[in-house]
Amino acid sequence: MQRVPRNVTALLEALRFRNPRFEALQSLDDHEWTELLSFCDLMRLTLVLGKVAQDSLPDWVRLRIERNLADNHERFERTKSAYIEIADSLRKAAVEHMVLKGFAHWLGSIDPRGRMQGDIDLFCLPESIQRAKQALCQLGYQPLRGFDHSPSDHLPAMTRKNNWKWRGNYFDPDIPVSVDLHFRFWDENTAGFGPNGLEQFWPRRIHRSLDELSFPALNPADSLAYGALHALRHMLHGTMSTNNIYEIAWFLHTYAEDSQFWKSWQDAHDPSLRQLEAICFRLAAQWFPCSLPEQAEAQIAELPEAVERWVDDYGRSPLCIPFRPNKDALWLHLSLAETARARRSIFCKGLFPTRFPTIEAVEVQSASVRNSVRPKRLRVITYLSHLTRRTSHHARILPQTLWHGLDWWWSSKNLVGEFLTFLSASFFYTLGMFIYFFLFNLYLLDLGYKENFLGLVTGALAAGGIVGILPAGLLAQRFGTRKALLACFTLVPTISVLRALFTAEVPQITLAFITGAFASIWGVIISPALAQLTTEKNRPFGFSVVFSSGIGVGVLGGLAGGRLPGWLAHINPSGTSAHFKQIALLISCAIIFLALWPASRLRFASAPPPEKKFYPRNPFLMRFLPAIAIWSLATGAFTPFFNAYFAQHLHMPVERIGLYFSAAQFLQVVAILLAPMIFKKFGMVLGIVYMQIATAISLGCLASTHVAAAAGLVYVGYAAFQWMSEPGMYSLLMNQVRPSERSGASAMNALVISSSQAVAAVIAGSALARFGYAIVLDAVAVMALVAALMFRLLLYNALASPHKQGSLAVLSPVAEHSSGQD
Repeated sequence: MQRVPRNVTALLEALRFRNPRFEALQSLDDHEWTELLSFCDLMRLTLVLGKVAQDSLPDWVRLRIERNLADNHERFERTKSAYIEIADSLRKAAVEHMVLKGFAHWLGSIDPRGRMQGDIDLFCLPESIQRAKQALCQLGYQPLRGFDHSPSDHLPAMTRKNNWKWRGNYFDPDIPVSVDLHFRFWDENTAGFGPNGLEQFWPRRIHRSLDELSFPALNPADSLAYGALHALRHMLHGTMSTNNIYEIAWFLHTYAEDSQFWKSWQDAHDPSLRQLEAICFRLAAQWFPCSLPEQAEAQIAELPEAVERWVDDYGRSPLCIPFRPNKDALWLHLSLAETARARRSIFCKGLFPTRFPTIEAVEVQSASVRNSVRPKRLRVITYLSHLTRRTSHHARILPQTLWHGLDWWWSSKNLVGEFLTFLSASFFYTLGMFIYFFLFNLYLLDLGYKENFLGLVTGALAAGGIVGILPAGLLAQRFGTRKALLACFTLVPTISVLRALFTAEVPQITLAFITGAFASIWGVIISPALAQLTTEKNRPFGFSVVFSSGIGVGVLGGLAGGRLPGWLAHINPSGTSAHFKQIALLISCAIIFLALWPASRLRFASAPPPEKKFYPRNPFLMRFLPAIAIWSLATGAFTPFFNAYFAQHLHMPVERIGLYFSAAQFLQVVAILLAPMIFKKFGMVLGIVYMQIATAISLGCLASTHVAAAAGLVYVGYAAFQWMSEPGMYSLLMNQVRPSERSGASAMNALVISSSQAVAAVIAGSALARFGYAIVLDAVAVMALVAALMFRLLLYNALASPHKQGSLAVLSPVAEHSSGQD
């Protein structure tokens, strides 16, 4: 949230409609008053300040505002004269019009002499807008050059030729009167959204009188609506005058008890229009606390959650723009956009404006803020200087804008701080395990072991995971989630250190089994831990964040694991390759130990008593589990040996293996994002089948590839297809069993996956050592095709409609476990 400067905060306190406070205003020094007056001039609040806080102003400020008020009176008289002349010319040209804003805005309840006078804004029907322009041209008004292609609801401003020069006085009565000819009330194409019912403004117009003036204007309810639309339009563009919101607050406070008006307001305006008005009502109540009618309060209560959250977090950001430029309104704009295409356009234009102003437009803007117009010979220099400043401006606030957008998006998920603490613990644990998993088989290969022994170690690891599931669940139930996590983050790296130090066959297999048993604590505890740290509404997102970030950490783990031995070699060139990998493994264990720090800060609510466990006898499981068993045999036969495949079969250096491993992890994240689209198009079962076929094809390509670079690319695709299908399998399972059966079904699924992968690792390791990679990978590819065929035959026809098989909702720890990671 942007911090509002002290003097602006004092101004807001003084302009409150309920319980105004002037103490802070009275404490400002002359420098702060000078800055505040500049802000009030820009935001058209100077005359309001003089009226509301007259007794709290320093004498020199009061005298300055009195001069401004006198100048404004004179300017109002000139504006009236100009309008009388223009109205007569339009009448002769048979052009009907309506006065917007200015002296027509608030039904005469606010004295226009005490309201800063700007342009004369007239609305004409689109079919008569050019005749209105010609009528003004006959009076000597000419369009300002350079604004013809600027998106707007009106033609370029028109003014008479003059020699007026800017002298720093916003109330200068000699400022030329300009006219804006409006032909619509809202530009839906540019905004990306729009309210319904604006076409009724014109038929509902009324005639108003003010002094000797008589003019057509919006009716009271439509005048309020247009004032809100005008304020919202400028706020989204970052050019809003704070006085727009102040006048809305004044109207709400003054007419809060006028039930007849608010009933007519509610009846006249479409809900889409009332929603946009309510945004400004909400800001008015936040900036200038005021009374609210019941209808306005009810409309505010119906604002979308995203809008309400933006007002709470960044509602004061527009007040800070003169002091600290920001684009926080971009995120409000995105929340209001009605289509994905509109959101993309708003996002790109908001961050990277692509419309360049013309030289003439820059000259006009320059002339309005300088004492003289630039000489013609410096036109190009002036223009380039303007572009440089604007480019620098957008580049300077880009990081802040993106950060605030990320913060606003994250706040929508309502994830508590405990969740972030858990996420940080997950980061250290996953990063350390990824590095360890990546390097350990390569370390054993350096020690002289072959793939058959690697298969035995991987099988022992998986077997330990199977055996450890039940004790891990009992541990969590007996001692609680937090203590179970601390035990996991202590025991897993401790045993992993021993695996790196004691390299004989028997200790290796024994320690791998023990590591698998202790590591199963993480697989068992992660789901209930996340369930306690999330709500039913944000739980799917919470699961997705943890598991997607876990895959993403694999990118970092692959890069670190691939380069860490090389970095250690630079420190001590006399060591061996196995020695450097051993040290790297010990470093990864230290990283896992770091997870203890955030885990120790976690506080979980007391979990409800565990339900009685049972294993369901759902007919769907009898078809699903055999298919998943064959699939797990296929994935478990190669995934544990991918690093050995690159190192032994293709003789690839460890750094390059790390790069491909990281690329595979990155593409897995992309695959997760794309998977729902595949399932939506083909249905859950067919989507899984197609991904399994793609996985089988990738395995076949790996079997026949002898070029390292090509094999690396194929492996990246293989990993993505494999991971893309597994969350879908879990969602399919959860969607086809009753809620009371889900725990038992998940346990049975985990048991089948772990058992199949343990068997696959032992058999594949022995086969690789005897027959080589080509034959084994071909066999594994065939097995993956068989799994796809079983899914198609056993599951597709059994479900009523392939497009009603459920949707991808939550990533499961089972999916992570089934990826074959250490």
